[in-house]
Amino acid sequence: MEKHLRHYLIKQVSSPKEDEIQDILSIFKIREFKKGDYFKEPFKTGKEIGFLVKGAIRIVIFKDNGEEVTARIREENSFIADPYILQNNDPSPLGIECLEDLSLLVANITDFQSLLESNLTLNIVVRKFLAQQMSEIGKQQLLFLTGSAKERYEFIIEQHPNLLKKFPLRFIASMIGITPTQLSRVRNNK
Repeated sequence: MEKHLRHYLIKQVSSPKEDEIQDILSIFKIREFKKGDYFKEPFKTGKEIGFLVKGAIRIVIFKDNGEEVTARIREENSFIADPYILQNNDPSPLGIECLEDLSLLVANITDFQSLLESNLTLNIVVRKFLAQQMSEIGKQQLLFLTGSAKERYEFIIEQHPNLLKKFPLRFIASMIGITPTQLSRVRNNK
C-alpha cells in the first residue's frame, strides 16, 4: 500500500527528495476497516489523518435531531481527516464512514503536522490537494446557492461519475440537498 502513496507523491511533486518521501511513508501505518466502520466517529475528537488508496468513504454530518447529511464521498488517492482537528481538539458532528471493506494508510495528526513544518514534498502535496478540494467545494457551494437541483446533480455526477453505480441514491440526494424522491424526478427529467 505504501507504493500507492509513494506513486501519488511522485505524481504530485516534480523531483521530490527520496528522504522526504521516506519520512512521509514512515508516519503512515496500514489499518483495515470493514464496511460500516468509522475512521472517525461522530461527536468525537479526530486524532488521525488517512490516505485512501482504494475504496470509498462517506463524510457524514449528524444533526442534533439524529438526521444525517452526506457531505462528500471520497474515493481513492484522497487524504481523509476531520477538518476540525486542524484548528482545535474539540469533538465534531462529522463522521467518516467506510462504504466498503478497505485499507487506509493512517498517521497521527500530530506527527503529520510536525512533518508538514519541515517536509517540502508533503507541503506541496497538501497544498495541491487542499486547492483542488477547495475549488470543488467552492463550485458545489455556489451551485447550492444559485443552482437548481438538476444543476447540483449534474455537477456531482460530472465530478464523480461512478457514484450512481456504487452507492445508494439517498447519499447522492443528501449531497445535493434534496430528498431521494426529488432525485428520482431530476433523473427522470434528464
